[in-house]
Amino acid sequence: MRLAWLLLVLASCGGEPAATTVACADPVAGCHLPDGLELRFSHKPKMMQAFDLDVVAPADTVLHASFQMRGMEMGMNRYRLLREGGQWHAGVMLPACVQGRSDWVLRLEVDGKTYEIPFAAG
Repeated sequence: MRLAWLLLVLASCGGEPAATTVACADPVAGCHLPDGLELRFSHKPKMMQAFDLDVVAPADTVLHASFQMRGMEMGMNRYRLLREGGQWHAGVMLPACVQGRSDWVLRLEVDGKTYEIPFAAG
């Protein structure tokens, strides 16, 4: 009985789903993602300064975005994108990094799929 309970607990602790890494040379110019998605930043991100994230995706999609650095916990910074004028939009902000690094990863969650888009902040 204890073994069955332990297996159930471990199965429910699977963590985050596997992510697909997508190269994006210039998020300000826009990038194409799998499944016909497109994303664009309003301007080059800087820490603790707001910018817009826009994504072209089907109308019945659920989108969330967060920002991370490899090997560094960045705290809770999850945004839900809302439908505006034929695309999805969120006003977002990079969290503070006390080490001064500029190597960021946008984690874009789209209906249970996760895309990781590395980019550099200004």
